[in-house]
Amino acid sequence: MGTRLQLGWFRSSGAVLVAVVFCIVTAGSLVASQGIEAIPPKLYAKLPSSNVPLLCRSNKPATSCSVRIPGYSNTYDVHELPNGIEYYGESLQRGECGIMFNSLKSTNLGKFQCNMTIDGEVFQQSIVIEAALSPEPTDLAIGEGTILEQGAFAPNQTLRVTCSSNNANPASNLTWLLDEEPIDPSNLGPLETSENVDSRGRKLVSVSQQLNYFITLKDYGKKIICRAEHFAIQKGFFRGFLPLNFRFQPEPVPTINIGETMINVTIKANPRPTTSWKINDMTVVEGQSLGPYQAYIPKDLGFGNYLVLLRINEPTNQSELIELTASNELGSRGYVIRAQKIEPTAPGRGTTTFWLISIWTYLCSVIVTCVLRMP
Repeated sequence: MGTRLQLGWFRSSGAVLVAVVFCIVTAGSLVASQGIEAIPPKLYAKLPSSNVPLLCRSNKPATSCSVRIPGYSNTYDVHELPNGIEYYGESLQRGECGIMFNSLKSTNLGKFQCNMTIDGEVFQQSIVIEAALSPEPTDLAIGEGTILEQGAFAPNQTLRVTCSSNNANPASNLTWLLDEEPIDPSNLGPLETSENVDSRGRKLVSVSQQLNYFITLKDYGKKIICRAEHFAIQKGFFRGFLPLNFRFQPEPVPTINIGETMINVTIKANPRPTTSWKINDMTVVEGQSLGPYQAYIPKDLGFGNYLVLLRINEPTNQSELIELTASNELGSRGYVIRAQKIEPTAPGRGTTTFWLISIWTYLCSVIVTCVLRMP
């Protein structure tokens, strides 16, 4: 047995197409002992709903058919139905006996029953009608063991998140996305289901599922989204999302670009690093100008990227060893840049200055600095 959401068109006795929205539970087989098929075997209806059909069908002609309708005390011949309810189906001769609610209300919840006379014998079949209930807003809960500090995650860890969609009827369908891309099902745990009954005696179904996803800095700025789809929700679904923000010390490998008088270094870090430059034993901190050097305050480029600039207003003719230090509350990183001025020799090139750059991280900068400074 399975649950299916249906937005479809049904044929009325007058060959008019009628649009209805409901959720049915499909059984996929005839009732062998009676030979009568209930369409649908169970119906979840959004209240109020218009033009809702219920059908009993046999593979043999019926000579008569009566029905018991939830909300009505009498048994009705299908050709003498109460106001607001019409006959639905091809004909008794074709083995179809059903009704259509012009407007299905809460008083019509319960068990619909049809009694079909076939070859002189009466067969019964029934359809249960339940109210479709929208779930509560989708909830996301971060699992134990996940490193989270000041609203941000540590990178390079398995993030465990549980998505819950509670108190619906029928159960919601859960879909996981990373931004707008589906998450690989291998990262998902089994779907867990529980049921309870509210104070009005209505059955409520809750579903939950855990995501186990290994997060890295490549995921910075993305969102993990859990979407609970249910046809009783006006827009079709509720969703919860979890922004992937990270806290980490400056990364060891920056991006560097060199202009004629400017060194541009892009560092990944969060929170924002403070920076300083050391040139020939002279230290220039961010926001400071000293001699020919001007150090800018790091510019936030978004998603943990910061642009750090050093302007050299009067380039010298010597090779220079420049060390950039970036620090935040999680750690410090040093970057050593070797810059050498080369005068152009090609005709027509003017006096443009070029800088050859080598860059190392702090792990080897001390060794490199010592080697370069040896006489």
